[in-house]
Amino acid sequence: MQPDYFDVSKNAELALEVFNTYYRKHIHSGKLFEEMPDFFLVKPEVLEGRDIATRSSDKLLIDDAVGMAKERKGHVGVYKHINPKLGYFWLELTAGPFMLGDKVTTNTKGEFFLLVTKFVDFTRQFPKIYGDLTAEAETDKDLALMFNGIKSASECLKNALKIYPEHMLVSYNPKWPITQVERMMRSLKENDLEWCDLFFEYLIYVMGKKSKS
Repeated sequence: MQPDYFDVSKNAELALEVFNTYYRKHIHSGKLFEEMPDFFLVKPEVLEGRDIATRSSDKLLIDDAVGMAKERKGHVGVYKHINPKLGYFWLELTAGPFMLGDKVTTNTKGEFFLLVTKFVDFTRQFPKIYGDLTAEAETDKDLALMFNGIKSASECLKNALKIYPEHMLVSYNPKWPITQVERMMRSLKENDLEWCDLFFEYLIYVMGKKSKS
């Protein structure tokens, strides 16, 4: 029977085995990591206060993820990566749910672009607030390509959404106040993920056009 890493009410022992093997024993290969999923969530209380890591840098990373996840009443995200040539695995941690203003990484780009797609849909439903970002997409092939790219980037979260409810992965205000939009725009400006620069410029254009009208 496959171990249930995904049930946050039952995965404490599994999570601790993974953390102790990786951060204390410094074993980065083997059956444990082969069977472990690419991503799972664990309650921060499972890790809090435990003497897991031997390296101070690892301890800081774990403590930061645990502290932020507790503040958000969320979970610690555990991501598994592999170097196929050398045959070893490595772990990366996040504090969830993801919020606009968080650093966007390869681990969290799905969450970020999911929120971007939600904002695009919001402007379509309520164009009087910021303008309709999709208004010209049907006639402008470049815009259509950009929106398809953004949607495609968000779909890397599709498997996680089959396992966890959306609120465990992302947190946002569905009314999209300007402060939240500004945080999204800062994230667009500060990272080099595909479509970010193009979408940022287009957002400035549409919102500027709306404000003048």
